[in-house]
Amino acid sequence: IMRSMKGKRGITLIALAVTIVVILILAGVTIDVTLGENGILNKSKETANRMNNLVKEDESELNELLNELNKTMESNWNSNIEIPEDNTIPDPGADKPTKVEDVTEIQKETIQVEDEYGNKVTIPKGFEVVEEEGTAVPEGIVIQDKDGNQFVWIPVGRVYKDNTGENYSDIQLGRYTFNSSNGKPKLIQAAYTKENSKNYEKQVKLLDGFYYIEYCTRGNPDGIASSGDDGLNAIARDLTEFVESVRNYEGYYLGRYEASYGSGNSVIDYMPLSKISTGTPRNNKKTTLVHGMLWNFVTQIEAANISRNMYDKDYDVGVESDLVNSYAFDTAIVFIQEMGNSNYANLTSVNVGVINTGMTKDKVCNIFDLSQNCAEWTTEYCTEIENGTVRTIDSVGENFCTRYRYNYPAINKNKFTSFRVILYIIE
Repeated sequence: IMRSMKGKRGITLIALAVTIVVILILAGVTIDVTLGENGILNKSKETANRMNNLVKEDESELNELLNELNKTMESNWNSNIEIPEDNTIPDPGADKPTKVEDVTEIQKETIQVEDEYGNKVTIPKGFEVVEEEGTAVPEGIVIQDKDGNQFVWIPVGRVYKDNTGENYSDIQLGRYTFNSSNGKPKLIQAAYTKENSKNYEKQVKLLDGFYYIEYCTRGNPDGIASSGDDGLNAIARDLTEFVESVRNYEGYYLGRYEASYGSGNSVIDYMPLSKISTGTPRNNKKTTLVHGMLWNFVTQIEAANISRNMYDKDYDVGVESDLVNSYAFDTAIVFIQEMGNSNYANLTSVNVGVINTGMTKDKVCNIFDLSQNCAEWTTEYCTEIENGTVRTIDSVGENFCTRYRYNYPAINKNKFTSFRVILYIIE
């Protein structure tokens, strides 16, 4: 029995030893497989590195393919463009209107087009051409804003009257007197001659024997004319800017109609209209202004400030507005006469009283009532008696004419006095 027991204990110890040895062997193999040179961890690292390299290679190949694709697309795009013989790339704005009749909608930027005779016309941002009124400069190109206020292009420079290229007039921006018999204009002060600027503020002795002047800047040495805040004559918004604009764009715009009331409760926010007026014109200054009514009973100072209110923040236009200056008024008469309306300077008023704009028979180059209806304030100033100037006098029983200048206190207002807005391009 004892021998039997010992035998059994021996077998158990041997089995244990064998088991331990096997475990150690397995542990060694496991460590080697896991951490050895060819172990799992090293193999995993190698695999990861190999994958990263493959990804980089794929990215590189993908980038090469994209580059090739872009080159192919550019090549195909360019092949569809017609390259002129001089190898210049077409102007991206080549699809802009090139003729007056093509301007059929409000423009988003100022453009220059031509009429049927080759005359250049600048259409400012925020305006369109009223095509049914005409598409040739001699007949009067009419533009309007989004609210229907209308203005007529007054060209400066050479104006062709037909398509022969031989029938033309050269119009110069300036202040003029006009012969009392035939209306022939006499240039008394040029705004500019080629590149040589003139003195815009030169005093000029006119037909009534008084001296008249257009002040260029406020705060002039003798302090006579001003912005109007002190009750003195209001001068041009910026005469130099106006003249330079006309030089650059070869023209300006004159209100097609005498001004009418648009909106507002004071000079600060009054807004004028350049449309056919409606209703019954005021017979006294106590009559309430209503929308569309002819704007009479207005001082020169009020007229100047109201004119500059034409376009506020609700408008996006490429112009400045102002009261008519003597350069603009006189040059408009020259243009009208040169376009076939002989002796318009001496056309006398035939109306008794005041009627709505556009209702007289006075329509020349698509401009209404420049010689009829109301006297119209300008920014010109009479230096000898310190008065403002009105033009186109129309009073009961008196026969003044288009060319006539009359000095009148800037703070006065009456039934027969109105005003007209001009526009000049600034961009």
